[in-house]
Amino acid sequence: MVEQGTHKPLVGSSTLPPGTSFLNGWVYMLRGSNGRHYIGSTINLEERLVQHRRGHTYTTRRLGAVIELLASRCFETIEEARKVERQLKAKKNPGLALFQLQQP
Repeated sequence: MVEQGTHKPLVGSSTLPPGTSFLNGWVYMLRGSNGRHYIGSTINLEERLVQHRRGHTYTTRRLGAVIELLASRCFETIEEARKVERQLKAKKNPGLALFQLQQP
């Protein structure tokens, strides 16, 4: 099962300061110790993973004690990454999302 939140307000760490749209964006997929999956996007993958693992994000706190990064993919802009994130979440198919993120 893929966790899917609303796309209205983005979580605090996803809010970008003005002028940062030129930064690369990442789409990533996590699996928790309870077997559930989460798809997200960010401009700083390492920092975002630390936040998830510390329990700073409500949606991934529900994944269990251990969170594993299954796949990630870099895009030219955060806007492109967020578009892909929404597409993957809309499919609600973790296997397909994992396959697409692993493609070059």
